[in-house]
Amino acid sequence: MPSDTATGFRTADAGENLCRTCDRVLLLSPSRGLGGGIERYIETLEWAFDDQKITSQRIDLNRSGVRAHLRMLADGRTLLRASPERTRLVVGHRALMPVATLLAHEPIVGGMSVLCYGDDVWKERHRPRTSVERALMRRSAVRVVAISSFTAGTLAGDYQSTILPPALSQKWFETLVAASTAVRHPIQGMQLATAFRLEDWRNKGLPQLIEAVTAQRRRDIRLTICGSGEPTPDLLRLVASHDWCTLRAGLTDSELANQLAAADLFVLATRTRVGRHANGEGFGLVLLEAQVAGTPVIAPAHGGSFDAFMDGVTGVGPVNESAEALAKAISEVLEDPIRLASMRQRAAQWARESFAPESYPRLVASKLL
Repeated sequence: MPSDTATGFRTADAGENLCRTCDRVLLLSPSRGLGGGIERYIETLEWAFDDQKITSQRIDLNRSGVRAHLRMLADGRTLLRASPERTRLVVGHRALMPVATLLAHEPIVGGMSVLCYGDDVWKERHRPRTSVERALMRRSAVRVVAISSFTAGTLAGDYQSTILPPALSQKWFETLVAASTAVRHPIQGMQLATAFRLEDWRNKGLPQLIEAVTAQRRRDIRLTICGSGEPTPDLLRLVASHDWCTLRAGLTDSELANQLAAADLFVLATRTRVGRHANGEGFGLVLLEAQVAGTPVIAPAHGGSFDAFMDGVTGVGPVNESAEALAKAISEVLEDPIRLASMRQRAAQWARESFAPESYPRLVASKLL
């Protein structure tokens, strides 16, 4: 089996034994309909289970608080007791470990896998809730799964983890590729794009991105902000104060794919923090989406996003999180049309070859079940 590297996910050899003890999955998800990389990742897992003819059922935590967790526990017990099939719990976020641990007492459950991303692994280690989660994740029946080599390294002091990088479902992959090949009317100027859950606009570095674009002192640059959820009043005021900014909320997959493909450069400027209000990118799935759509990327300066692109070939990362460093990275790419054209071609080629969806479902089965 090829090894995990920044050039894509590991694929299972044709003759590899993928025997598993469970043919049914109960997937505990932190949300549905909120958007963002975690939700897209979980949707891809559902597609992979379906491709492998693995029965899967999903329960979503759509609210915070004890009552919502108790409802998830009750719904989980109902589903588990409704079928005699041996079932694997796949925990979509470590915050759901208390619920999953109680569900694991059901006789039908054959272990669990818990997914770890970015900000969830940088939280304060000594908070009571974090300490409980860590203790539950150390249990022998729990398999810890990281989305990148960076996340796995961050976890290494507490757990041994396997890596299951994000990927794209066949349908979403094909939608992005089709958007990149669609015939378009030429758009004057340089088109930049970014995308995130709109309530996270500060954590995703939008103020620094706007400052970096302003520093270009170019009248031909346009920035499109794509996002899920409702924009806050502060975000609306920020966008309205710059006539070269456009906010597009609630896009369909087809519309988002078209926006990614139409951009000359995609920028994700996520801020990295540890502690109580931890934040960061464990991978940055939208970077992969942009490249599949044929658009080179500017990635966050820190975190696990260097698994999601080829530095200097399909994108670049600024040296730090300052607006000045981000401005320099953007300028170096946009001011060299030949390099930009080469990066666009290489981004599409690398992302589509390295993260082709055909082999991903077998990888999911081998890592999670």
